[in-house]
Order: sequence, then C-alpha cells, then structure tokens
Amino acid sequence: MRHRFLLLAAAILYSLSATAKDQPKFKSIEVRHFSQAEGVELPPEFSDFLYAELRADLQKKKVADQLPGENEVADPADAAQSVILEGSVLEYKKGSVVKESLIGFGMGMRSLSTHVKLTRRSDNHVLIDKDVKVRASSKMDPKQLAKFLAGEITRELRHQPE
Repeated sequence: MRHRFLLLAAAILYSLSATAKDQPKFKSIEVRHFSQAEGVELPPEFSDFLYAELRADLQKKKVADQLPGENEVADPADAAQSVILEGSVLEYKKGSVVKESLIGFGMGMRSLSTHVKLTRRSDNHVLIDKDVKVRASSKMDPKQLAKFLAGEITRELRHQPE
C-alpha cells in the first residue's frame, strides 16, 4: 500500500514538473536580423540564416507563445510579457581544416562572437545584454554555423531568470 502511494505521488510530481517546463517563458519574441561588425568575413546571407534558425529554434523549444515577424506590432496588453531579441556578430574566425585534422584538441576550429540583447517591449528594460561565443568545426558551412549559434542563443534565453 505504501509503495503504491509513493508511486502515485511520484507520478503526480513528475506530471506537474513536465507541464511547468512546457509553459512558454514569454508571450511573444520579436527576432530581428543580426548586424555584422566591420571586418567580419561572413557571407551576406548569414544574417538571414541566423534569423530563420533563431525563429525555428525558439518555436521548437517553446520559449514564446508567438513569434511575430520583424517590426510587427505586438498586442499592447501582452507588452509586459513580450520581448525583442537583437544583436550583432562581433568577430568571426574561419578556422583551419588542416589544423583541426592534424593537430586536434580544438585547434583550427571556427569561432564566432556575437552580442545579444533581449529587451522587454513594455518598458525597454534590458533582460540580457551579453556576448555569446561559440566554437565549431571548421568543416561547417554558414547555414550549419547559424543553426549552432541559434541553439546557443536559445539556451541563454531559456536559462535567463525573468
């Protein structure tokens, strides 16, 4: 009898924690195209790749109920739970396939530094204002690199206290 009660209690706690995790953190997130600092040698379409990957990853991870398009107006009633995500690519190092293959240990990998800013729409309060840096294989194409960076930015948003 006691064993059944413990199993039932554990099942209830598990279901409550699972539904709490599924709750979106924000009502809406407006993602804006990231700019590139002068001297960054990424293809011009990288900003479009990153924009699309960010929107897809935020929707997949259910960080927000809605993902309005860039510069779309959110419902004023939801402004306190609506945010704007913007940023810029600060630095990009191509890496070297030869170094990565011959030396290993992280040598020759690509690195990408971005500055990410998350602002609450209602009062322009900055929730996140930080640099995010990723290192990836030098064999990745720009689209894969954008997907990798989008995943890291989404992770930062999910772990940000409200």
